[in-house]
Amino acid sequence: MLRLGDILPEGQLCTVDDVRAEAEPIISFSQDWDFAISDTLITQWIKDASLRLEVLTSRDFLPRRAIEWYNGNDGTVLTVRRYPILKVHGCRIWGGRHFLVWEFPPDKIIYDYQGYTPEDYQAAELLVRSEVGALEITLGLLEWFTPLRMKPPLFIWNRRWLQGIQNIEIDYTAGYGKPDPNDQTGNNFLPAPPYDIRRATTLLTCLQVAHYAAAAGGGVISRTLGDRSENYGAMGPWTSLVQRWRMELYGDGRTLGLLDRLRKIVTY
Repeated sequence: MLRLGDILPEGQLCTVDDVRAEAEPIISFSQDWDFAISDTLITQWIKDASLRLEVLTSRDFLPRRAIEWYNGNDGTVLTVRRYPILKVHGCRIWGGRHFLVWEFPPDKIIYDYQGYTPEDYQAAELLVRSEVGALEITLGLLEWFTPLRMKPPLFIWNRRWLQGIQNIEIDYTAGYGKPDPNDQTGNNFLPAPPYDIRRATTLLTCLQVAHYAAAAGGGVISRTLGDRSENYGAMGPWTSLVQRWRMELYGDGRTLGLLDRLRKIVTY
């Protein structure tokens, strides 16, 4: 089973061991019927389930790089849409369509997961709080900087996210998994997903295992043992197990399922 801090394979939000442990009755049944479910097949289902979870919740969990624009809030902290942040590739503050106020140099961006000294903090200009998806302007111990380090300055900037509409440009990679493999900077933050994300992916994969086994098993829906007969329904002898998985994922109208708890809340 995946433990906190374990590194996930690329493109997966759970592991083959997670699925095998949860769907063990079905996998054992498949071996008895000579259509063993391989790790390769489970891996493909996990990748499909990981993408499906993003669609069902309207959220991004797998690592992706994108350029996003934000409104300046006149504060020192700006929260981005996706997290955890793996890497900030670029960050600019604009004062107008063609007027660049500030661009943070890559060597002046530090990450809270790396562990930093007071000296590092004093030399940095931007602190990335990865797990919560927040960018904090530090600019060392100085209170005032001039835009673009120009001399003489056009105006004085007070080290905040300049108030404005869609004037903050952030190029970053966020998600649970590996950052850009070509990145040689050493910023190799590899977060494991929280329990709810991992569990939901596991259950979505298990449902695929159940459907495959039901189809490959010839649609066994009942069996007779002597004078006793058992009817299983469309999903075969694991109907009750599938129902429990669906209940945990989708809820029952009275309690929220995993997908409801993970679903993105959109406000207008």
